[in-house]
Amino acid sequence: MKQSSKKHELGTAALYCRLSRDDNMDSESNSIQNQRKILQKAAKDKGYTDTVFFVDDGITGTTMKRPGFQKMLTAIEAGYISAVFVKDLSRLGREYSYMGRLQDFIFPAYDVRFIAINDDVDSAKGENDFAVFKNVFNDYYAKDTSKKIRAVVKMRGEAGEHIASNPPYGYVKDPQDKRKWVVDEEAARVVRRIFNLCIAGKGPMQIAKILTADKVLTVTAYHARQKGWTMPENLYQWCAKSVAGILERRKYTGCTVNFKTYTKSLKFKKRMENPVENQRVFENTQPAIIEKGQWERVQELRKNKRRPTKTGRTSIFSGLLYCADCGAKLYFCTCNTYKDDSQNHFVCSNYKSNTGSCQIHFIREQVLYRLVLSCIQRTLAYVRMFWEDFTQEMLAQDEASRRAELEQKRRALTGARRRMEDLDKIIQHIYEDNVLGKLTDARYLKLSQEYEKEQAEISRLATALEQEVVSEAGQIADVGRFLELVDRYMEIQELDAALLNEMVSKIVVHSPERINGRKHVTIEVYFTYVGKILVPLQIGRDALDQAEPA
Repeated sequence: MKQSSKKHELGTAALYCRLSRDDNMDSESNSIQNQRKILQKAAKDKGYTDTVFFVDDGITGTTMKRPGFQKMLTAIEAGYISAVFVKDLSRLGREYSYMGRLQDFIFPAYDVRFIAINDDVDSAKGENDFAVFKNVFNDYYAKDTSKKIRAVVKMRGEAGEHIASNPPYGYVKDPQDKRKWVVDEEAARVVRRIFNLCIAGKGPMQIAKILTADKVLTVTAYHARQKGWTMPENLYQWCAKSVAGILERRKYTGCTVNFKTYTKSLKFKKRMENPVENQRVFENTQPAIIEKGQWERVQELRKNKRRPTKTGRTSIFSGLLYCADCGAKLYFCTCNTYKDDSQNHFVCSNYKSNTGSCQIHFIREQVLYRLVLSCIQRTLAYVRMFWEDFTQEMLAQDEASRRAELEQKRRALTGARRRMEDLDKIIQHIYEDNVLGKLTDARYLKLSQEYEKEQAEISRLATALEQEVVSEAGQIADVGRFLELVDRYMEIQELDAALLNEMVSKIVVHSPERINGRKHVTIEVYFTYVGKILVPLQIGRDALDQAEPA
């Protein structure tokens, strides 16, 4: 559509400039300043005295979600723009399908003249057949550039280099070597505090409230202060999401985790979570802020979230108790009819007034507290008394038990892989039957969906088993870590959430037994890193299998 020259002379010309990071590497000719000069002169030569600039600096042309570009479109749709000037077609965008839509439909619909100076495109002169090929070439160039950048990033990631542009909160780039990270001690103290609060039984929301109350600078505010940027309005308003992100970040253990996320294509920018098996982990790439064992313990605690009861009460044992019969968790119950906490108790989650799949497995919180405290006290006393003997025995027990468990998981993994291969053959077979007419489309669709569902479930199982096998193969005896905890907690007089979360991995509760006319309950305490401690001495034996009236 040929435009009227009168409107062009009287109307406003939009001068659009864009520069991406990739373009910036080409030459100075693509700089924003250079584009401004060229566009201003071209508009003046065409008779446009009323001009307005729209600029997108540092944004790729493969996306149309650019602030400057969107503002220009809004102005066009409002009828304020008569012409659009760009240095060349690639400045407007590198997505050929949308570029064609702009030039063939959108600009003509609003009677907007389009001029690409270096490509000799001027809609007032009629259509330019070469513009179609130019748009396709620009699209290809963007894809080729992206492919090359991805290859470089992959090579760096495979070599164990940091591929993130900026270090996470708690680290800064080494002034001597920008590829390395060093600890930012001020931020690192906050990171350690967050982890310690989590160990103490606090959730992300509670931690966020504590940091806000103590007027600790948020991550955004801290970075803004460090870099001299404009400070955000809320300097101290921490959110649970930010805290959770810090708690989940494995890099604080001193390792580098590459390829955690990926994009499916150049034009689909959403980051997708990469399967664990496709991620690459490199140990000891920077100084650790959080000890590895503490990080792992926090991840376990995060899986077992403590939820308050209807009365608003919580227990330091919540998330640690498991049923000896069905393996389900025991949940915390409170009673409003009593003024004190004497009747607070735990019960198996599969027990539901004799209609569930498990027995009651009832234990009062006060009884549990005494049993666990006694067990921990006596066990630590034994460990300190027979330090060397305990270490040797635990190493032997740990190795034997882990080997047996590891062999069982390996057999399960082999079975899962074999079933996956069988399902591939079955799916191929029913496909051939469908093609040959032996199987109807409806029947084929139903069977293939069922088999694919089973295959997906087995795949998830196999992935989990594979991770466990790899993990446990290198974990023969974490006795050293347990001994560090023993050394840290010398004299334990009472229990709290922090001690339990560090010292105990789980507590198994057995069904109550009637002894001499009274019900008694037995518990088994599994310690962090070493599991259930089986010692031959009486001092330890009394501690491990405790029984007390429920």
